[in-house]
Amino acid sequence: MKVHLTLGITLGSLAFASTIQAAGFYLKEQSIVSQGVAFAGAASRTDVASSVYFNPAGIAPLEAMIETGAHLLIPDQKVTGTEAIGLMTTETQKPLSNSLIPNFYYTRPLGSGTVGFGVSAPFGSKNEYDDAFIGSLDAAKTKLKTIDYSFAYGQSLSERLRLGGSIVYQTADIEQRKVVSSQRLGQATNSTATLKGDSSAIGYTLGVQVDLENGGTLGFSYKKAVTQKIKGTNTISADFELPVAGVGGVPVAAGAYNASGDLNLPSMMSLSLTKPVSDSTTLMFDVTRYGWSSYDKLAVATEWGGVLGTQTSTSVQNYSDTTSYSLGAEHSYGGGLVARAGVHFDPTPTNDTDRSFSTPDGDRTWLALGLSKQTDNGLMIDLAYTRIKVDDSSINRQVSPTTTARADAKSSFDIVSIGFRIPLE
Repeated sequence: MKVHLTLGITLGSLAFASTIQAAGFYLKEQSIVSQGVAFAGAASRTDVASSVYFNPAGIAPLEAMIETGAHLLIPDQKVTGTEAIGLMTTETQKPLSNSLIPNFYYTRPLGSGTVGFGVSAPFGSKNEYDDAFIGSLDAAKTKLKTIDYSFAYGQSLSERLRLGGSIVYQTADIEQRKVVSSQRLGQATNSTATLKGDSSAIGYTLGVQVDLENGGTLGFSYKKAVTQKIKGTNTISADFELPVAGVGGVPVAAGAYNASGDLNLPSMMSLSLTKPVSDSTTLMFDVTRYGWSSYDKLAVATEWGGVLGTQTSTSVQNYSDTTSYSLGAEHSYGGGLVARAGVHFDPTPTNDTDRSFSTPDGDRTWLALGLSKQTDNGLMIDLAYTRIKVDDSSINRQVSPTTTARADAKSSFDIVSIGFRIPLE
């Protein structure tokens, strides 16, 4: 079966997942403490500098401190083709490799409030298939790295009410390679097309916390949706014919061509509750709404030049808004020792028709454990472990107007994390 390169090299394959541990392509490793309770109560905490990311209102009561950590992501994902296309194979692939994700936060009282700074990676991916695998017609290699630089401020307006906000400067670096079967000199041939680009954008986070009369804290935060306007190049390894409606195959020479497109990242709204049930035990709950429906398609403009000029291709994504739920508990044993546990359900925004090989995603269930120990000098050592089970999923990705690449995916993940909370005064 002959497969033609569609108009442009689309950014559809930038629906990145791979090493990502939250549904869709959201990377949910911003705090070792919150990970230990599966992110239950993340927007209602007042004891961690990582509130810079989750809810800046939570930094209002904090003293000067540093919070830092690293998460080792250990994936076990198998993608097996179910239908051969031409010379492409259907053999089982393991596209993921281990990844290390760091984060850093700093807080310091200033005037009547507290300022904070944070560096985190909310979206990221690294996966690769063999070029001969059918999934490579959609995405042979994908790499995405986003970094958030957050500048936050939180203030207590009364004994029970706190407000906060942050300005977020986000950078994005992208690389994607796909295999294209096209016409070259009248013969079907495979070549590769590599998209590289980068972008930056500004977002913000707003938050509020209220201490309840009967004990506990209720927190709410909102993260603005961010659009990354990617600019870069499509590099074609071999000459090919670009099919154009009403014209036929138009020759395109190997080389690098300017390309641009928008990557829409979702808004997030979180409601969290932290509720002590005894002097030593606290229960936590979280519900988060993700605005994934903004990611319905990707339109990419490629400057081919000549008679083609600039052509725009559209890749359908059809993501749906999702709601995740977390429940967790903390128990203090005294002597600076705290144990944690939590469960988290995170539904996928993808569907069986439009799911890509970059995002062989399914509904996810987290089981998390955590432990913290305070040393004699006030240093807090934080540990966490998470097991993520992903529901099996199918991929039925349209890679040309007449061809669909099909596969089944089975996935699970382990996350091992260590971090430190360092008092500065």
